[in-house]
Amino acid sequence: MSQYQRLSLPMVPLGAILVAAAMLLAASLGAPAWHGLVALPMAGFAWWQAGLWHELRLRRAAMEVTPYRTAIYGRDQRLVWHNGRAGRVLSEALASLPPRPRLEQVLKAALWHLPPAEREAEISRRLVLHENADGEAAELQDAAGHWTRQRKRRLPGGQVASFAIDISHVKQGEAALAESGARLRSLLEVAPVGIWQLDAEGRTVFANGHLTHLFGGEAPVSLSASGLVLAQAGDADGPFGFPRAGESEAVLARPDRPALRLLVAASPWIRSEEGAMGCVLSLLDMTPLKAAQERLEHLAEHDPLTGLANRATFHAGLEAMVVDPKGGLLLLIDLDHFKSANDRYGHGVGDALLVEAARRLREVVRPSDIVSRLGGDEFAILAFGALPETAQTLAGRVREVLSPRLVIEGAELPVTASIGIACAPEHGGEGEALLRAADLALYEAKAQGRNTVILFEPGLRERAEQRAELREAFAEALEAGELELHLQPQQDTERQEMIGAEALIRWNSRRLGRWISPAELLPAASEAGLMPALDRFVLREAIRMIAGWGDRPDAPRVLGINISVTTLHEPAFAEEVAEVLALAGVAPHRLEIEIPEDLAIRDLPGVARTLAALRVVGVPLSLDDFGGGHSGLPHVVRLPVQRLKLDRSIVAGLPDDPKSYAVLRATVALARSMGIEVIGEGVETQGQAFALRRAGCNIIQGYLVAKPMPVEELVPPLPDYGVERLRASA
Repeated sequence: MSQYQRLSLPMVPLGAILVAAAMLLAASLGAPAWHGLVALPMAGFAWWQAGLWHELRLRRAAMEVTPYRTAIYGRDQRLVWHNGRAGRVLSEALASLPPRPRLEQVLKAALWHLPPAEREAEISRRLVLHENADGEAAELQDAAGHWTRQRKRRLPGGQVASFAIDISHVKQGEAALAESGARLRSLLEVAPVGIWQLDAEGRTVFANGHLTHLFGGEAPVSLSASGLVLAQAGDADGPFGFPRAGESEAVLARPDRPALRLLVAASPWIRSEEGAMGCVLSLLDMTPLKAAQERLEHLAEHDPLTGLANRATFHAGLEAMVVDPKGGLLLLIDLDHFKSANDRYGHGVGDALLVEAARRLREVVRPSDIVSRLGGDEFAILAFGALPETAQTLAGRVREVLSPRLVIEGAELPVTASIGIACAPEHGGEGEALLRAADLALYEAKAQGRNTVILFEPGLRERAEQRAELREAFAEALEAGELELHLQPQQDTERQEMIGAEALIRWNSRRLGRWISPAELLPAASEAGLMPALDRFVLREAIRMIAGWGDRPDAPRVLGINISVTTLHEPAFAEEVAEVLALAGVAPHRLEIEIPEDLAIRDLPGVARTLAALRVVGVPLSLDDFGGGHSGLPHVVRLPVQRLKLDRSIVAGLPDDPKSYAVLRATVALARSMGIEVIGEGVETQGQAFALRRAGCNIIQGYLVAKPMPVEELVPPLPDYGVERLRASA
């Protein structure tokens, strides 16, 4: 027990004072009188004193076991008594102080851990609380971090009683609760959904940051003022008309901003401890997802580049047309020379051309019609209910809307198209049959020179079957060795001698029982995808011939062959030519490769590397059919050619057509200035030959010189001199 606990109680009962006075009086009267006078009161006093000390012991015991730290300060703020339940920090502080320390001394010793300025402020605050002693609770923390809740009351004698209880566990709970609340608030703030607490009247109680963002930076004051509208009627039993279970879609209209499409889930009605009703809404922004879904749905039915209906949508419309009693028209549209523009100017220009063509096609159809892009540069129009007699009119509108030239990135491009038309149900009672009919008509339109409209007629099926049979026969002929080269000589009219020849493919089909013209053979090879194989047959056969001729003076010095654009696109073709020449021991200048005339416009960028590589090998190049198509002298400058072969249309006008002669003279003059030789092709009369020679073109080729003939006729095989010598000696 401390020195403060052993101190006397500050107030002595009046009864004890009276007993003490009676004892003093009896003693002054002598022993007998004292005994008589005191005997009875002393017995009562002993009993009273015993009861009093028992009561004091009980009270002290109660003060010892109470959880409250109790202390009494005198009117001079000195510590008079405490029940010994001071904490470790305060006990250490009291042990270092003299008896009956002042409150300020106790506080200075207990608050040693605070910085000086904070310590003085805290001491002043606690002295004020002590002076007031009005019973108000104050929460205090010691140096060990323990918390107490303290109340002080002033006693009737002016003393102050202090009662304090340890609330550290309460503070720990509050801290844990605060931390949990902070985590919850953090989670609510970072949640990717808007959290919105509403009271029973729909007024905002709480809104997290994401919800504030959804509403443009400020949470709405209420649901009714938010602009949130359910996309469809919800379950009326849920809060504010939302479904009681699951989610519902809603639209949030925002001023001067795009509307949002939200997914909303509502909690059931919630009753607080105070009895107030409310609910919590969670709002998820579905706008990007909905846009992506709609984009995917659009892409499932539309071409991503042009926005037109895609092939799947086209086929669905085609099937609907053939079962419709009203029928309709199917137009297949193929842009002319699109590949050339794409190769020459790049895919960006090609894509822009397709987009513009699609836009123009949409202008000529009705809302009920379907315009589709089937792939590449092929489009289709399904005109539902259109009559056959309107087919040419509709096709005319298509050609008219496409006809204006298109300027893209400085390039001026013509836009023309080949169109094939089929009528439902006349040309096909099923979708595939109708599509096949339109496709045959389109093929015929392209075969007739493009920029043409063809309406299907039954004869096209027969011609298609003939082409299919021709393709099959050609594949067999290539394997069976039925193909051969015929030669047409080229003559120098000035020296009257053969200087070269052109190798031309010929085919006598055993399966079909007739000679097949190049006009039939070459399309069949192209459709069968066998042009590269045909080109390689021509290359090897020509080099074999040259090797067999050796240095014979009666053989052509140069043999020209025609190679397709398809093969010229192959990067390794020039290397292959060099390898075949080397194996055969043939000088490269003995072989000439003729380039199709329209290559200058269509495919020059795609084959430029191959042509340059052929010149490195040493193979001369010539431009075939010059002047009959799109090419002109400016394009010749870009081609590494050594010869120009005049188109038959120019030669045919000689000698009487002044325009043909003027073109001839200009071509020869410019070609000579560039070191390029000119050959007149298709010469059939002496007048044509004379006109060519007068213009400076001395080399001619045509029926006037000779028709194409087997190689044995142009260069007869040499006799076997060894056999002749044996016969002579016999």
